[in-house]
Amino acid sequence: MHRIFRSTAALACALGVAAAFVVLPASARHGEPPYSLANPAKAGVDVPIEDAGAVDAAQLRRDADRMQSTHGVRDKRQKVAASNRVSITPDAQGRWDTLDDGSRLWRVRVRATGATDLRLAFAHFALPRGATLYLIGADDFYQGPYTSADALDGTFHSAVVPGDTATVELRVPPRASVGAAQLEISRVGAGFRDLFKRSKAVSDVGDSGACNINVACPLGQPYPNEIRAVGHYEFDADDGSGTYICTGTLVADVPHDRRNWFLTAHHCMSTASEPQSMVVYWNYQSTQCGSNVAPSGGYFNDDQHGATLRATRADTDFTLVELAGTPDTDWNLYYAGWDASGNAPGGTIGIHHPSGDVKKVTSGPRPTTMDGCISSTNGSSTHWHAGPYSQGTTEGGSSGSGLFSAAGSLSPDRRLIGTLSGGSALCSDVSPSQPNNGYDCYGKLSVGWTGSSAAARLRDWLDPDNTGATATAGIDQNATTSTDTRGHSTHALPEILRNLPPPNSGAHRSVR
Repeated sequence: MHRIFRSTAALACALGVAAAFVVLPASARHGEPPYSLANPAKAGVDVPIEDAGAVDAAQLRRDADRMQSTHGVRDKRQKVAASNRVSITPDAQGRWDTLDDGSRLWRVRVRATGATDLRLAFAHFALPRGATLYLIGADDFYQGPYTSADALDGTFHSAVVPGDTATVELRVPPRASVGAAQLEISRVGAGFRDLFKRSKAVSDVGDSGACNINVACPLGQPYPNEIRAVGHYEFDADDGSGTYICTGTLVADVPHDRRNWFLTAHHCMSTASEPQSMVVYWNYQSTQCGSNVAPSGGYFNDDQHGATLRATRADTDFTLVELAGTPDTDWNLYYAGWDASGNAPGGTIGIHHPSGDVKKVTSGPRPTTMDGCISSTNGSSTHWHAGPYSQGTTEGGSSGSGLFSAAGSLSPDRRLIGTLSGGSALCSDVSPSQPNNGYDCYGKLSVGWTGSSAAARLRDWLDPDNTGATATAGIDQNATTSTDTRGHSTHALPEILRNLPPPNSGAHRSVR
């Protein structure tokens, strides 16, 4: 897929920068196959293996699930991979080959014995012009091609591939300097929840409970736009404890300029480095109601990488990041509308990814006000009390997902009003196809709207012109008109752009 360049000359001019910056879409990553898959006869050589340690996937699952639950109420982020430190570079490991056209091919195999899937973190990621990098997992499943444009602050975090061994393949074009390829694989995320469902021994792990409802079912039919706004994502915890999954929502701002604001939970991500490690998967959902049928491109095809922390707060448990890439227009996403008035709708809908599963939908009654319900959220009257649910539930991996006003429950309806912290809601032990009598708490958008500074509130980012609005409608990614000329977020934002203050904050305010 070709990258599309859009000028941000107006923004550059405002900064006093002579050159115009460009905006790049975060292109789909299952592009043309890597050389070794397209030319197996020529590439069929032994590739050195670098071991990143062994894991006991079953024990790691048990340990993670036990740590997550506290007296029946739990936060609903979910750990999916252990973090193993390595240092693998083209200078010291792997092998180089010269191909017929004069290009150079570097390959190394990275193994974490016992892992169900892998993702790699690159502490250094700089490639010469025209060079491409792929990650190849089991069953010839690959992610790529990636280029230097995918780096964020010179680092890169890959999408997930199946199996316990991944081949990293770098191709450098003729006449390009091999020495210009500055790569270092620094961490291996050794998965233990079998996100690709390859092992029958763990077929129940990573699947959500039986009471969960696919978004393709009748319950989801009134919400086709809101469903397109929801993304499943992975990130590396700042404390080095491993890789976690949560859910978030692409949200509109008042001027409808389609800047790539992504709203999730503070207890998922709260530091600058965690959003930088994000990999967001869009359209990870079944096309059928009663069975899981992948979209034509597959479940993990529409991925984008990296984000910048803009605002976060513990008491109401929200984090707002700005994605480092403009989603590809082929992904057909939606920027969800929201309502920060604090008015309670007559019913609610949740859209989320429980237990790393495909996108689900949940129906609840009129919400009431409550305090935070997990240990990291102790504010007073900061949350919506949602549940017991009439259909569906939430689970680990649902954290950060949006609570929407149900169709017909509020005027206007189908607006995001909160983000999931956690709770006791699950599928019933007695009747697994039905939700239990538990509840969830969602951080109120109305509480997070105001705060002590731009770094602790949503208002400055979602109402950049300080209009006083506390609600806005959603907007389609591919709408033919925009009400604002500031343009989309850039791909791999330069430091000077990422550190800009919010538009209504004053010329000298810095984001902390």
